[in-house]
Amino acid sequence: GVAWPWASAGTLGLGAGVALLAAAAVVRVRRAADPVLPPRLLRVRTFALACATSVLLGTVMFGAVIYLPQYLQVVRGHGPTAAGLLMLPLVGAMIVTTALTGRAIVRTGRWKVFPATGCALLVAGSALFAGLDPATPPLLLATAMAVLGSGTGMTQQVLVLIAQDSVDAQDVGVAGSAATSTRMLGGALGVAAFGALIAARLRTDLPAALASANLPADAGALRRLLGTPAEIAALPAPLADAVRTSYTAGLRTVFLACVPIAALALLAALLTRESALGTR
Repeated sequence: GVAWPWASAGTLGLGAGVALLAAAAVVRVRRAADPVLPPRLLRVRTFALACATSVLLGTVMFGAVIYLPQYLQVVRGHGPTAAGLLMLPLVGAMIVTTALTGRAIVRTGRWKVFPATGCALLVAGSALFAGLDPATPPLLLATAMAVLGSGTGMTQQVLVLIAQDSVDAQDVGVAGSAATSTRMLGGALGVAAFGALIAARLRTDLPAALASANLPADAGALRRLLGTPAEIAALPAPLADAVRTSYTAGLRTVFLACVPIAALALLAALLTRESALGTR
């Protein structure tokens, strides 16, 4: 959607290549004597749901971690260090809830309530961010970060535990790795998809801003507008405001898309059957 149109031969060819490689990978895994991820594990309901939840969680989590600092720099005008420090409500809530969740599971032996509650918080946090604008009050921004971080902290490590506990002893390592790698896969897919959404919004809005300033709206002019945060801040005020407004609108679209993704994660968590830990 940026270097190549979506319907171009290059884009369609790469898509077909991905599909073919994925099919070849499935065939190879089914025939391998000792596959990296044994297909039989996917027939274990709890394991499969834990991995599905991890994919969806990773999509939402990495979307926030990657694009919120950009919002703080591009739209709010903070430097890289300040933007990192302003992410502390998200990271701090994630660390604290991860630790508290682990202690609670050790004490009670029950785990289902935590990913279910965590995914519900992901829905709420994404909905809060879906109303983002250039003038969002810092307290509301910090609250939304804390809600999203708490949801992530209550969910991500518990899913690894659930996956490991759902399989036999010889598969514990594979199950833990699968739960982690599927989260990273979801993050990779989410970052790419969300980046495309933001780029599409910028390329829709900015030509009008250039035209209103009596400037050419060709591809070169658009690339000059989409520079570093410092370069954007140095633009003439109307153009800089247009970039900030458009970027924020794209980010709102991203978090609006995160709401149904987080809702699917919640559904997967609710469908997971809870069992006493250490029974297998």
